[in-house]
Amino acid sequence: MSPQRSPNPADGEPRSGGPGAPEVVPSGEDSYVARVARGAGISTAGQGVGRFLGYLTQILIARLFGPASYGFYTAGVAALNLAQIVSRFGMENGVVRYVAHYRARGDASRVRGTIIQAVAVACLVSVLLSAAMFFGAGFMAGWYYKEPTMAAVLRAFAAVLPFFVFMMMVLWATQGFQTVTYAAYVQQIIRPALYLLLVPLFYLFTDGIVGVVAAYGLSMLLGGAVAVYFLWRLFPEIFDPKVRPKFETRALFSVSVPMSISTGAQYLNTWSATWILAYFAAGAPVGIFNAAARTATFSTIVRFAFSGIFSPIISSLHAQGDRENMGRLYKDISRWIFMGAFAIFMVILLLSHEILALFGGDFTAGWAALILVAFAQLYSSSVGPTPRMLAMTDNQNVVMFATATAALVGVAVSALLVGLASTPDAKILGAAVGMSSAIISENTLTLAAVRRRLGFWPYNAEWLKPLAAGVLAAGAAYLLGLVLPFSAAIPTIAVVGAAFGLVYLALLLLFGLSPTDREFVGAFWNVARRYLRRGRGRA
Repeated sequence: MSPQRSPNPADGEPRSGGPGAPEVVPSGEDSYVARVARGAGISTAGQGVGRFLGYLTQILIARLFGPASYGFYTAGVAALNLAQIVSRFGMENGVVRYVAHYRARGDASRVRGTIIQAVAVACLVSVLLSAAMFFGAGFMAGWYYKEPTMAAVLRAFAAVLPFFVFMMMVLWATQGFQTVTYAAYVQQIIRPALYLLLVPLFYLFTDGIVGVVAAYGLSMLLGGAVAVYFLWRLFPEIFDPKVRPKFETRALFSVSVPMSISTGAQYLNTWSATWILAYFAAGAPVGIFNAAARTATFSTIVRFAFSGIFSPIISSLHAQGDRENMGRLYKDISRWIFMGAFAIFMVILLLSHEILALFGGDFTAGWAALILVAFAQLYSSSVGPTPRMLAMTDNQNVVMFATATAALVGVAVSALLVGLASTPDAKILGAAVGMSSAIISENTLTLAAVRRRLGFWPYNAEWLKPLAAGVLAAGAAYLLGLVLPFSAAIPTIAVVGAAFGLVYLALLLLFGLSPTDREFVGAFWNVARRYLRRGRGRA
């Protein structure tokens, strides 16, 4: 039975679930809100574990080697990520699409052929790029980075590249079977945990930052082996010689190549400021900026957690022509994303010095960059999953235009401000402005496109509740921080952060939850209880 509909409000926009709003979504276990809560709950857990392990590893590397070596490591990671995106050649999109397509038709030969061809093409390109990186490392170190140390770092990362690409392509292949569980296990838990364990081991038995890169590569190799095992569990025919692979080269490349453009633009939005900063000031400034930017992206955990489950639901509603529920879901999810992201932003605002001090005393110089990029990420969260909304409603070309335009803006602003800055601190701040410009540009363009093409707008009076709760909770936590008897970073973060969180939640409850808020909380709690019961059952 189709969901009940209600007339559009007078302003022409679907209303969010505020007090007095009509119920237009199904209720119970199969409601859109319940499905979002379940998906977001599982994804948040995976994202949270992965981000936490990765953050601990970055802190460990920074404290072991200092800001200069950490900066060289960061520049190497930027080069590695660029090379792996070029190596994939958009094949990750093709393998997901056509594995799902041929599997639905029961065509095991074409499923096997698609996986083999996508992985083989990407790995072949990665080997070629790895060789170019290795033999060109000396030239790049002298010409671009102007730092001889970078040659050894680039060569080490060149050796890592094929393992990285192989692991990622196998994980993308598993997602073609309509599950993200195995990719989450490897990407967010197994591989980061292995890396965290290997870093101190390699530090003891190797010399310098190159040893850390070796640990990075070994974690990729082991992660790739686990990924192959998961793929075999999903599709045993992958190693069955009786299933002759059939290759659909034209179809695979027709999807992969155009999407590689969008992926490249997204890379520039994330890494262009680091590249430009590395050109003008390789070493410590890059390390300090990366610590600030990486910390600022913590708020994106909330958006990513919702985006995965949001996409198929919106795609289904669009196919049904159900604009009423599309608008409601977009409004509600945008508000929920903002609630979580605003809490993380306020904690960063309160504790910017203390958080960066975890990396080492020198890293506190990036506090202004941290707050600036964190604000840009908060704005990104406030517009909701606009790129997914557009991509799932046949407006993917708009997303590509917005992403590419934002990338150009970020590169131009970063190059101008970093190039003109005369001090390391000013260069770090210039890179932060450039990165923030790219983030704000992309999200402003996609927000405007959602408004113009679909007629949806995420904001309403319900947003005043989390805003007021966050400001009041931050004031209370700030006053508490002034009277604390200790000054060490970890206890200050723990006490002030916990105080803010408790007051924030209490005020949200005091201000009142909307009907969809209550349904979301109830469904989220049900998911948590089920996992707790399973845990007790295994124990």
